[in-house]
Amino acid sequence: MAEAKGNHAPIRQSVHVDCPIEDAFLLFTERFAEWWPLASYSISGEEAEKCAIEPWVGGRVFERTRSGEELEWGSVIAFDPPVRLEFTWHPDGPGDRSQTVDVQLQVEADGTRVTLIHTGWDVPGVMACALHADYTESWPAILRICFAEFISEQMLEAV
Repeated sequence: MAEAKGNHAPIRQSVHVDCPIEDAFLLFTERFAEWWPLASYSISGEEAEKCAIEPWVGGRVFERTRSGEELEWGSVIAFDPPVRLEFTWHPDGPGDRSQTVDVQLQVEADGTRVTLIHTGWDVPGVMACALHADYTESWPAILRICFAEFISEQMLEAV
């Protein structure tokens, strides 16, 4: 949850997933398009067809529309399998005011702890406050419902 320091505080969300850390990292990155709720969280809305994380420093986080246009959401600034992925985050905004999403994975009893930390809320303005409130609501659902349930389905299929 967001810390109680106001709208400048990082948003922190964490979820336990029942799979090895290597699998959790690969499912988060390589199969991003399969679990990300693109219908609800994209730039192009109904025109969005796919999203991806390019698995290297400097790689893009982006969506592709049905017409083939690619819209950048951010770029990878740290790629350290299987423990960390960090990328800038600026869907619908200029890249010079981007925020950062840091995804950290650690081995935990019977699985992996995935922690997401979204920072960069020191941008002044009403829009930053509104976005902070929106992401405070969105990240728990995205991690717990979309990602964790996707992993549970993948682990059931593997058995």
